[in-house]
Amino acid sequence: STQPSMGSSDVYKNDQPPTASTTGGNFGQGSFRPRRATVKELHDEIPSILALQKWASQHAMAPSLEAFVNYGAEDNESLQANRKGFDRYALRPRILKDVATNFDTSVTILQGRVKLSLPLCVAPFAGCRALHPDGELAIAKAAAAAGIAYTIPNWASIPIEDIVRVHQDASSSSSSSSFLAPLFVQLYPQKPVAPSGEGIHRTHMEAVLRYLSSFSKSIVAVIVTCDTVNNGNREVTYKNKQWVPALNEQVGGFPEPCALPHDELPSIGEPGHSAQMTWDDIRWMKVQCKKHNLALCLKGIMTKEDTQLAVKAGVDAVIVSNHGGRQLDGTLGTVEVIAECVDAARGSPLEIFVDGGCRRGKDMVKCLALGAKCIMVGRPVLWGLAAAGEEGVAPAPSLYRGGFEIV
Repeated sequence: STQPSMGSSDVYKNDQPPTASTTGGNFGQGSFRPRRATVKELHDEIPSILALQKWASQHAMAPSLEAFVNYGAEDNESLQANRKGFDRYALRPRILKDVATNFDTSVTILQGRVKLSLPLCVAPFAGCRALHPDGELAIAKAAAAAGIAYTIPNWASIPIEDIVRVHQDASSSSSSSSFLAPLFVQLYPQKPVAPSGEGIHRTHMEAVLRYLSSFSKSIVAVIVTCDTVNNGNREVTYKNKQWVPALNEQVGGFPEPCALPHDELPSIGEPGHSAQMTWDDIRWMKVQCKKHNLALCLKGIMTKEDTQLAVKAGVDAVIVSNHGGRQLDGTLGTVEVIAECVDAARGSPLEIFVDGGCRRGKDMVKCLALGAKCIMVGRPVLWGLAAAGEEGVAPAPSLYRGGFEIV
């Protein structure tokens, strides 16, 4: 088959990884053979999230996948700012507090709808089955066992109904079953099929929300990613002419997305995240979400001004995020804008979550001290997935918990 040109709009759309069908690959049939970590190696050789990154990058991820997961856009300034931002804040320890009998790491979010064992959620990330055959299923099971929330990605390569079933089974058998560790679903609203004066395909979106509401025991919120109306300038991957051939050779490309039952939903014409979406569409979505008993969260907020608009739109939570440094390069680190977003939401029920750069329990504490309600993590979970599937994902929340409890 003919190799598509790099950056072609036929291959790269709105943060969807290039699937095997669009690049001439054969998913799962590459030359790379990952070395999975044993239980002993996970226990003895991976004492931190940073060690998990190193292990997965060296042993379990093909070079083309390591580039996809670990690098950001352009000069990686936003990616690096997410980590360096934490250095701006120091801890002020208090002592002689009874933490032997009065110690609780749980948190309630989304206006009391959800109780988590730890203020931690798993962020959405596409292409999970390229890293491990169990993909989203492994993450859903590990998150349920840990009592934290998992966000099913819009481009998941396993149907939502299968993820929900596995998640429910894991939740019922988990030692953290006293916590409602729910599922969130990330959505990229589709563009209108014809000029309508609306910024998104509302008929399609309403059908999607109706479908998600049929899983009301598990799915409690939708997360609309707002910062990917076009692809970031990812020079190491999307703009590198050698990347797709390497991806095909090493892992056969990415799997096809199949989260939603597209045959049961209204036709969307040519798929594509709407670049026309505005706050009018968010207000409309809030009404629809309320009708279907779903919370509405916006991901990609980086300013107090947009936080104020989210308050006016009635959004339940905003996720302070620069897309892991993969979209607009040159932003502040996400931890650096928590305070202004919290101030902008003060006096309203809007909650502030944060995504990007959190690697230790002390980082979680800094986010919470600045006013965030919950922290989302993406890459650390992917490193665990690549290292050992569900057994590799499970240590990630445990490592965060351990550091969080120490602080």
